[in-house]
Amino acid sequence: MTRTIQLCTALLLALAAAGAQAANYAGTTFEIEMIVFSRPGGMEQSRETWPAAPQLQYPDRWVDFQTADGDGATALSPAVTRLDNKVAALNRGGSYRVLFHKAWRQVLQQKHKSPAILIDGGDSSGDHRQLEGSVTVSVSRYLHLSTNLWFSDFVGGEMTTGGIPLPSRPTLASEEPLNLMTGSPAPLVGVQPLYAQRVAVLQEERRLRSGELHYIDHPQLGVLIEVRTVDGTEE
Repeated sequence: MTRTIQLCTALLLALAAAGAQAANYAGTTFEIEMIVFSRPGGMEQSRETWPAAPQLQYPDRWVDFQTADGDGATALSPAVTRLDNKVAALNRGGSYRVLFHKAWRQVLQQKHKSPAILIDGGDSSGDHRQLEGSVTVSVSRYLHLSTNLWFSDFVGGEMTTGGIPLPSRPTLASEEPLNLMTGSPAPLVGVQPLYAQRVAVLQEERRLRSGELHYIDHPQLGVLIEVRTVDGTEE
């Protein structure tokens, strides 16, 4: 009985320490690098079915790589990429196409305070890109990634009627700096929507560890992401 009590006490202390560590992480700057690539013909090769009516929606709270914070500085500060060798390997393989590759520094918060980051890449059709959507990087007991990405198949060129409607990318309604604690300014209403013939969706929640390269797999898309500590912060 004494041994059991000791084990339970140790477990509770460990959980409390992890919670305190997570609280210390909130407000800490991390460096994030992400690669998103596509597999041409990946859905057909895997015999996966394209979604008939995917739910595509941008979040209400978001930032992009031009958004300014309350001090007028860029909310997502550019950083030097370190995964260029991974991009080169993907390009050499011939079976993949890199759609997005960026590195940035971001102050991470708990999920309910973390804005989504707008992502796009690949070929253009009208005002849309093949890769669109958002990702959210947040911290609780661990680092977390939420993906809300979609890949549009513009076979036959731009479509004006029929197919799957694509949501318009939100834009700032004013030039006022973004207050990350209260959310983005109201997005402008989009104009005539564009339709895609087929859309593959990557929506996933993933727990991350700093300093480790993580891979998210999908028949049509792949994501490589690494979250690194800054200024001596340790996980």
